[in-house]
Amino acid sequence: MLAELIATGFYVGKIPFAPGTLGTLVGVPLVLFLSIENKLLLGAIVVLFFLGWISAEAMVQRTGNPDPEEVVIDEIVGYMASFLFIEPSYKTIILAFILFRVIDIFKPFPVNLFEKFPGGLGVMADDLVGGVLTSFILYLLLTPL
Repeated sequence: MLAELIATGFYVGKIPFAPGTLGTLVGVPLVLFLSIENKLLLGAIVVLFFLGWISAEAMVQRTGNPDPEEVVIDEIVGYMASFLFIEPSYKTIILAFILFRVIDIFKPFPVNLFEKFPGGLGVMADDLVGGVLTSFILYLLLTPL
């Protein structure tokens, strides 16, 4: 099933230990490859967001779970969005990974508002907003005055 393949990040989400963290790790090489050109990264985020929405919706319908644990395309897209305002480097890749995971786990305001959206949109939207928030925070912390 194509939707399952996409939603689970090529089945990484099926690994029973820390699927969200492992899904975020899938985003690392994507960021490194796609950040060669900012438009490429942004385009990939948009395309993967919509593919993720459709595939997450299929998984929500199939499982009956409003946020299936094995769906990790949201973490992949969210982590990629962590680089909208910052350039990837060894330092930012690690900082973004840690900060994004903390935001994804605790879902602070305004991230928590977006997880209330129905179905696959809610699965994807909170992580996208979490990634944008991560990028904004790191931009503020790492940009000299």
